[in-house]
Amino acid sequence: MQISWHGLSCFSLTVSSINGDATLVVDPYQAEVGLKLSRTLAADVVAMTHGGDDANNAEAVGPTSHGAPFVIDMAGEYEAKGIFVHAIDVGGHQRILLIEAEGMSVAHLGAINRELTNDELEALSNVDILLVPIGGGRFLSPKMAVEVIAQIEPRIVIPYAYAVDGLKEKLEPLDAFCKALGVCKRENVSKLKISRKNLPEEEMMIYVLERA
Repeated sequence: MQISWHGLSCFSLTVSSINGDATLVVDPYQAEVGLKLSRTLAADVVAMTHGGDDANNAEAVGPTSHGAPFVIDMAGEYEAKGIFVHAIDVGGHQRILLIEAEGMSVAHLGAINRELTNDELEALSNVDILLVPIGGGRFLSPKMAVEVIAQIEPRIVIPYAYAVDGLKEKLEPLDAFCKALGVCKRENVSKLKISRKNLPEEEMMIYVLERA
């Protein structure tokens, strides 16, 4: 599995399946946010955690050799191109995503700004990789992000929705999250390539992705 970050809550995940490689893009944003998506961004599946301008630009994602992307914009369970996605309703027309592929479980918390309920936690049991917003405002604050990470207990954490150059929305910087976390075993990478056998066994790892 390869995970790339495009700013705000937008990620692309490329996974291997019996049908070959497939790509999922989460939360493609409009140019109004101050950032620009790559013009070459293409996917087999597009999933949106809410309908705001920072997540609803499915039209910006091009087709792959398999055809136009399958779009997920409602709660439910979906399987497309070998990728399983459970879009979980968390109220306020928002969803969090549980993505399963290559024997791994990836959770994307969308634009959530509160701790998770017991029902939500139950749906997110055994998460290997957690994509978590940390910038405050309408997202989790750095301190609350740390509390949610403790609720989920993932093996890998990838933060998103924090201050970057060009972004119009005012968000907390990445360092505020690391300060709230205390012990921050962190690695900066352009993209994360991970397989089930390479998941951390003991310590949780924080991976900070450069914006693609």
